[in-house]
Amino acid sequence: MNKKITSVLIILVLLLGGLGVYKALSPKGEEGSKEVTINIIIESEDISFSESFRSDELYLEGLLRQYSEELQLETEETQYGPMLIGLKGYKTDITKEFFNININGEDAMVGIKEIPVNDKDVYTFEVKGF
Repeated sequence: MNKKITSVLIILVLLLGGLGVYKALSPKGEEGSKEVTINIIIESEDISFSESFRSDELYLEGLLRQYSEELQLETEETQYGPMLIGLKGYKTDITKEFFNININGEDAMVGIKEIPVNDKDVYTFEVKGF
């Protein structure tokens, strides 16, 4: 009986430890009212848009969807999640260009679904070719 109880306790401790590690390593968004700046640069169309937005969204995908009408957001579902293909009435030709996402001066390493929204962040979306 003691071996069963000990085994159950060990498994429980390991599960809680794994959950703690997962939470510590996953990207974190800030909750509450956040103000961010969105820049959209499309040189070929002379589009240079910059505006501040307020949101409680945790991730960039939610923020973009919240203001989808104003930003004229277009996405396409892929096996990796939503791919940004259009903003401000411009739709990229996915065979030769893409929206590069820059966060506070650094290129994003993940898609819009995984980028946390933090107060005072600046998100720049610029069309670039391959």
